[in-house]
Amino acid sequence: GALIGAIMVAGCLTKGQATPKYSRQIVDRFQELSGATICKELKGIESKQKLCDCPDCVYNAITALGEVLSM
Repeated sequence: GALIGAIMVAGCLTKGQATPKYSRQIVDRFQELSGATICKELKGIESKQKLCDCPDCVYNAITALGEVLSM
C-alpha cells in the first residue's frame, strides 16, 4: 500500500509526466531499503523472517519518493 501510494503521489506531483520512469525508480529504491516489494515477503508470512514493519515500509516509500523526485 505504501509503495503504491508513493507512485500515485509521484504521478500527481508530476502531472503524469514520466510516471513509468519514476515508478521504476521508486520501486527499485523501495526494494533496496526494505528488502522486498511484496507485502507477504515484507511481513515474512511464508519465510517466517520479517523484513520490514508497516511503519518502516511507509517511511521507506516516502524516502524513495523524495529521493527520486529530487533527482
